[in-house]
Amino acid sequence: MSNEPVRKRQPSEVLKRGYSDEEIANIYELGRLSLENGNLRRAEAIMNGLIEVAPDFACAWLGMAYIHIQNRDFEAALQATRQALKIDPHFNEALLYLVACLLTTGDYSSAGTYLGELGELIESGGLDDPGMVRFYRTQMARYQNR
Repeated sequence: MSNEPVRKRQPSEVLKRGYSDEEIANIYELGRLSLENGNLRRAEAIMNGLIEVAPDFACAWLGMAYIHIQNRDFEAALQATRQALKIDPHFNEALLYLVACLLTTGDYSSAGTYLGELGELIESGGLDDPGMVRFYRTQMARYQNR
């Protein structure tokens, strides 16, 4: 999970459900902390709750993808990651998760396409987070050594 700030949402969408942006961000951070501590059951409950009250909150979908990966449910992880990307097509962390899931499920053609997009993004300087670049490189090695 990324330590980057939570992506901004349209306040009116969240307030309609009774939560402020700050409350959603705090709930997400609690879920992320649960993930970091290995408490998947608690994190899953929190992320599912976030998805219920804020279905367009891409970070919660990525959190669910992480949980599904840990539970070895790669099809569910693919679905959650695709939902995060549907909400935010420029969510690079989700794109990296998608590549990892595609490689795991054997969809090398799609994984290669997304790896190419990420490679171009890295070369252009649009993606420079060292952790993400390192993760990209490990996925590229998986792709090349299949």
